Amino acid sequence: MTNTNGIFELGALKFWALGDRLIIREDEFKSGYECEGCGGTGQSTIVAGARCAECHGTGVAPGGIVTPETAQRRPTTGTIESCGDACKVLQAGQRVLYSNFAGYVIDLARASGKPVVLRILHESEILCAMEGDLEMRTLRGKSEIATFQS
Repeated sequence: MTNTNGIFELGALKFWALGDRLIIREDEFKSGYECEGCGGTGQSTIVAGARCAECHGTGVAPGGIVTPETAQRRPTTGTIESCGDACKVLQAGQRVLYSNFAGYVIDLARASGKPVVLRILHESEILCAMEGDLEMRTLRGKSEIATFQS
C-alpha cells in the first residue's frame, strides 16, 4: 500500500523510488486456461470458502493445460506504487505498459501465499500509460493476444 510520502509498504518492508525511477507492482500472469467460473482462484464465487464447481478447486478450465512457472511469460503491465523525485510525467497509482525485458524484477513471497512482483525501472522505459484492464495471454498455440474490458 502506497502512502502520501511515496513509500510502498509490504508488511515490515518499505520501498521508495529514487531519482527518475518507478516502482511498479506487476499484474498477475494469466495463461488463458484459467477456469471461467472462478477466474483461476479455485474458489466458488457463489459460496465463500467453497471449491469451484466447474474446476473442482484446481483453477484450471476442464480440459485445460497447467502452465509451469518456468514457461510463464512475465506480464508487461502494472501499477505504479512509487515515483522518484525526478519523475516528470508519471504518478503513483497510474497503470502503465512496458517492455518485457525492462527494469529490474523483484519476486516477493507473502505469508498469504500470493506472491507480489515488483519491477523497478526508469521513467523513460515506460512505453505508455493506460486506463482500464488489459491482460496479455498466450492462447492455445497462438501468439499473444490482448483482451480488455470495454
